[in-house]
Amino acid sequence: MKKVLFAVVAITWLTTGFSFAVDDHQMHNEVMHKQGGPTTDSRTELTHIPAPMKVMHKAMMRQHMDHVSQIAAALAANDLNKASDIAVTNLGWSQARAQECSVFEPVKSGSDYTILATAMHKKADELADAAKSGHRDKAFQAMAELIHNCNECHKKFRH
Repeated sequence: MKKVLFAVVAITWLTTGFSFAVDDHQMHNEVMHKQGGPTTDSRTELTHIPAPMKVMHKAMMRQHMDHVSQIAAALAANDLNKASDIAVTNLGWSQARAQECSVFEPVKSGSDYTILATAMHKKADELADAAKSGHRDKAFQAMAELIHNCNECHKKFRH
């Protein structure tokens, strides 16, 4: 009797779990369908970059996000000088930064990659200037635009 009861409970439990898994899969498909369905990745792949350099580039992008996080924390604490220093030192535009970014340029002719990278770094300079001038709200606005520039680049390019 115990064996039969155990078998019934086990079968019920297994089929219930399977049912939930099917429902979850179906729900996932419905959500994808509502959002326009699965699409292929149409971003430009940076194929000219060797694998070790891609790893380095991704690390640089994560470091940029760390700096944006540090800037946000400094602005939230109303430490505008610190926010300015982080922005200009770590993200600001310079000839050295231009050379760093040019290494990743896919076509060497001023494509959207260069335009977007330059815009992001120059927006960091605007953020720094606003913070240094004591304009916290303008610094936050520049940070929002800086993040938007990052997203625009990542919408167009991938590794």
